[in-house]
Amino acid sequence: MKLHKTITMVLAAAMLAAPITASAQFGALGGMGKKMLGGGDGEVSGPDAATFLTGAMKSTKNVMISAALLAQALKDRGGLASQKEQIAAITGAQNFGELNGQKVQLEENLQTLTSRADLSADLNAAYQAGDAQQKKVIATAIANLALGIYRNVQLAGAAPGVMKGVGGNPQMLTRMGELKTAANLLGLQTKGLGTIGTALPKVMGALKIKPLPQAETTDAMPVDI
Repeated sequence: MKLHKTITMVLAAAMLAAPITASAQFGALGGMGKKMLGGGDGEVSGPDAATFLTGAMKSTKNVMISAALLAQALKDRGGLASQKEQIAAITGAQNFGELNGQKVQLEENLQTLTSRADLSADLNAAYQAGDAQQKKVIATAIANLALGIYRNVQLAGAAPGVMKGVGGNPQMLTRMGELKTAANLLGLQTKGLGTIGTALPKVMGALKIKPLPQAETTDAMPVDI
């Protein structure tokens, strides 16, 4: 059960590292953050492990694609089309083992975004300097990344319930490896999204980008590059 203990610790770390400060910028997320920290009314109910993994896969793919596009837009918006191969690899990943193959690139893209002294201003500048297609891609990626922050908080809030569920379900022992990889990827995202999330409301307001509905059924918008 050593692996189970390791996954429990990683999931707990992901939960504690969730970008609460950033999420509070997006209205309803502030209340969710309080619940995660033990405040507010009620508790965040957690899904079963299978549902958690499905949600983590979907959200991580969105964050990876959005971060790749925005990092490229900051470095050279003219090269956005160069991300097609990576986006195809991310989209086509069938399991967390395959998705984990994009981890290094995700780290680099998040670093590109978090290293900016004024990310909001830089994203705004990249958008304003772009042509119509580039503007559409950048705006879509910003909206999708904001959705990714919301999802990240949801998943972190559900982590305690998942931990309890796995402990009482022997059948899920076969998916321990996936849970560990998912937790590690979520933990990586939270480190960067907290900083990035504080910049998004300002640039979204300036560019009149409407946030996507904060609902579990909301999908990230498709990106055509």
